[in-house]
Amino acid sequence: MMIVDLIDEVDFKEKMIGIGVPVSSQESLEDVQAKVIEWLEADAERATVLSGALTELEDTGATILPEVLTVMASLKQVIQ
Repeated sequence: MMIVDLIDEVDFKEKMIGIGVPVSSQESLEDVQAKVIEWLEADAERATVLSGALTELEDTGATILPEVLTVMASLKQVIQ
């Protein structure tokens, strides 16, 4: 049996909570995305923290679920 490292919605939410975004694990991915954007708007310097967190998730080499990848791509566009 092959085991694949996977980054899912839960992992993404945990990462956002870990960098200080005020979200909970019960929120939808869309709600989390909106709250991350609000969090960024409150302090532009948070973009560096978010960028680092997204890079860390990507650099794990794990498979990222498409819906999480879509949110990550959207957030990258916001911080550019």
